[in-house]
Amino acid sequence: MELFIKSWAMWMPPKHNDDTSLFPELKQVPAITRRRLSKLTKLAFDVALQAAEQQCDEPLPTIFASRHGDLHKTLMLLQQLGNGEELSPSQFALSVHNAISGQFSIYSQNQADSNAIAAGADSLHYAVLDAAARFRAEPKLSQQLIVYADEAIPEPYQAFCQDPSTSVALALLLHRTQGQPVHFTLCADNDSEAEPDQAIKLLPFLQQQSQQLTLSGNKRRWQWQRV
Repeated sequence: MELFIKSWAMWMPPKHNDDTSLFPELKQVPAITRRRLSKLTKLAFDVALQAAEQQCDEPLPTIFASRHGDLHKTLMLLQQLGNGEELSPSQFALSVHNAISGQFSIYSQNQADSNAIAAGADSLHYAVLDAAARFRAEPKLSQQLIVYADEAIPEPYQAFCQDPSTSVALALLLHRTQGQPVHFTLCADNDSEAEPDQAIKLLPFLQQQSQQLTLSGNKRRWQWQRV
């Protein structure tokens, strides 16, 4: 599948430092809106606004991907429930997997369709696959915005999963004909196990430090090649 990367943006804390003060300030977002955004939502907003900076005045289909979603918020709600406390309906509504896409659509007044994907360690790549499938199925579709975001795993869950190893967000603005052309391919491999931190490992390819990259997914391999 041939794709065109028109623009991209990535956020990671310096040296894998998850200090809250290092999270994006989002000064372009009004304070009344910014106060309602969780840490994960701020990461997603930051890269989405950078990658789609020149596209804000037109409808832009979006695909939001996250392995865990707003797991820190979900953990807080579960702890409150375990303590017999009443849950906030608004906090619960903002903890669901497609909450970020809804918040971003409202803020940007983007009335185009949006999708939310969770596919384990392969979540980013399944979002790219979804975008490629849509380009093939919808000839009039010119561009799509992919936004992937995850936070480092909360301590209670670290015994079960360590992916991602740090908070990270990546946005890819894909166009049908404009931008850097790349070949994106998936190959079946029943012995393959999904490797962690796939978004971080994609960075050297996006920075043009390598012409091709292969990442192991769950029973498949994801291949990127610069044209």
